[in-house]
Amino acid sequence: MDVFVEQIVKKRNTTKDIAVIVGIILAALILCFVFAIILPALVPILGTLSLFLVAGTIFGAYWLISSMNLEFEYAATNGDLTVDKIIHRRKRKRVINLDSKDIETMEKYKAADHAQKRYDKRINAARDENAEDCWYLTMRHNQFGNILLTFSPDERTLSALKPFIKRQLAVEVFGRDAFRRT
Repeated sequence: MDVFVEQIVKKRNTTKDIAVIVGIILAALILCFVFAIILPALVPILGTLSLFLVAGTIFGAYWLISSMNLEFEYAATNGDLTVDKIIHRRKRKRVINLDSKDIETMEKYKAADHAQKRYDKRINAARDENAEDCWYLTMRHNQFGNILLTFSPDERTLSALKPFIKRQLAVEVFGRDAFRRT
């Protein structure tokens, strides 16, 4: 029987994200001031052009801020886990596609445990790295090498992956009852 589970997780804004948003707004305000007041005063013939420059600045600021609105979609299909990044519901980008048989470690994520470890690629596809529901997995990937993937799976997603990961790892992560049928 085929197993297919989808889950969409909205990324929470961090303090760094909020600082970037404030910076974009301040830069847009400064540019609007320059384009609307200073530029026409220095070069009067560019008065009508300044209106377009202000409109472009406002649109650019909106586009940059809305691009920080991220969602991640996890799709578990017969042991394959696909993670896509959805940017403001206008653009979808494949982050990684992996086979759960290749997972080396998997458990609840604690940032301090991985701060000093070296990975070829770190992929953060979690709602919030510091949340209780944040998990991680490590594996060797053909394209990226040794990777660390942080994600926020629900019980359905974990249950869809459970039968396909290595038996010893499943027992370590989910306990001895991991393969009992209910």
